[in-house]
Amino acid sequence: MDELFSSTTTFSAVKAIHNQISQEEESIRRAIEYCARKTQSANPSAPLLPEQILNLLYFIAIGFDKHYPDSAVLPLCMYFEEQLDDDGKEKFRTVLVESLNAANDDHDRKTIFGKIVALLQSFIMTRVANVDGKGSSIFALDDGITTAVPLLDLLNDINNEQNYIPYEEFYNDAIKDAVSMKEEYPRWKQSPGFSIFNYPFLLDSQAKGELLKVENMITMRHELQDSFFRAMFIGVNSPYLHLEVRRENVVRDAIAQLATKTTHDLKKQLRVTFVGEEGIDDGGIQKEFFQIIVKEIFGSGHGMFESNPESRLCWFTKEHATDHGVLEEYMLIGRLVGLAVYNSNTLEIPFPTALFKKILQCPVTIDDLIELDPSMGRGLKSLLDHPDTPEFGVVFGDWTFQIRYDTPYVKNNAADLKPNGSEINLSYHNKSEFVDLYVDFVFNSSVASSFQHFLDGVYSVIDRDALAGFRPTEFQQLVIGCPTLDFKALEKNTKYEGWSDDCELIKQFWEIVHGMTLEEQKMLLFFTTGSDRAPVGGLGNLTFVVARNGPDR
Repeated sequence: MDELFSSTTTFSAVKAIHNQISQEEESIRRAIEYCARKTQSANPSAPLLPEQILNLLYFIAIGFDKHYPDSAVLPLCMYFEEQLDDDGKEKFRTVLVESLNAANDDHDRKTIFGKIVALLQSFIMTRVANVDGKGSSIFALDDGITTAVPLLDLLNDINNEQNYIPYEEFYNDAIKDAVSMKEEYPRWKQSPGFSIFNYPFLLDSQAKGELLKVENMITMRHELQDSFFRAMFIGVNSPYLHLEVRRENVVRDAIAQLATKTTHDLKKQLRVTFVGEEGIDDGGIQKEFFQIIVKEIFGSGHGMFESNPESRLCWFTKEHATDHGVLEEYMLIGRLVGLAVYNSNTLEIPFPTALFKKILQCPVTIDDLIELDPSMGRGLKSLLDHPDTPEFGVVFGDWTFQIRYDTPYVKNNAADLKPNGSEINLSYHNKSEFVDLYVDFVFNSSVASSFQHFLDGVYSVIDRDALAGFRPTEFQQLVIGCPTLDFKALEKNTKYEGWSDDCELIKQFWEIVHGMTLEEQKMLLFFTTGSDRAPVGGLGNLTFVVARNGPDR
């Protein structure tokens, strides 16, 4: 067992030690107790090294599903958080990555890392279940939670760089279910100290969406109060951001009115009215408004975005927009997107994941180009994979660092990927640079001005810090909704007014719904909710009510 405390012991050696004693439950129990005692009795003058902590952690993680080691995990987590300084934690990080990358194959790396994460997740879930109360203020009193979560945070950072396991494995449902977003958010903002909200990787996209909604509602409430105070001293001041638009000119009317609004106006709750139509906007009119906006802006005649015929996704038109009016329009379109998110509306915008990466300042890659332009992306991928053979020159010999592209207005434009690109031939040795520059051209340099103005528009409505905890795919799901339609989850979550779920008519209704084609189900969803996509978290999170209208006949 003392081999575990050698700084030169490898993961393979730790596994071999575990295998030698794992045949008997009593042996593994004694070994775990031994690890706990060694951790607790570590001499301050000769502290445990990061390598030793890692060996102990992995030893316990190997078989935690059969021999749950709560008594050993707690002292390890406490030692890591309380005894290791920042340099020691950075050394732990380095040692872990080096040890994993020295594993025999990719499967071993993922298995080892996954076991460690699963161990800590299970430990945290058990501690959450056993605390007397709920919420971060209660969690802060539990040494297990407050020391295991920072260690899991470090593992999450490592995984973001190394991509060992899916990031969804860091979600912790026990914590999400134990925290009230509405009650916890003000406490988090007002009180320093430990809070689950400081570790957003633990929360799934649904929980983060709820948190953003709570933050936006609080801001709306403040603006509502301020508008009443300003009205007392200044005069009439609408408590809402009111847009009045004509159906035949929705985009122009909306953009013209948004151009005159202040930052305070944009933070108010949105109300939309169609000229000449009666109706109170309790959400349905907003949804219709944004549907019309999306349809017109991304239509073929608008010209500000290009649609790829293969992926049917859109991107900013490849032009260095310098006209002030055009740039202002990009900014106002960004405001419309921001308003939709701020007011909890989904937008069926045909953007690739790259847009949400750029909004959150995450780098784009060739995978994003494959999503937007599959043929070009796969072509560049084959270029990267092509071996250094005489055939390379035959296939790519006439390529240079100058490329050609079309826009809706001008065909066969030339662009140098680097200075004097037309004079630099593509070769096997510079192919990676060519691909990187091409991806950068598509997503960054060719649309820099238009995207920046669009981004400024988004953040004129949404607080930039409010999105800091989102991953690009999570934010994408928040904006455009969930494409998967689980009508079983919707049925389970449905509320009834004047009916009961065991009523024969209700049973027949759901039989018909479940027997529909996907397109028919989308039509039903659009008819009842104004959108054919599920909200973030799926249809199980949709408020769906079947109500009796009038008496029986």
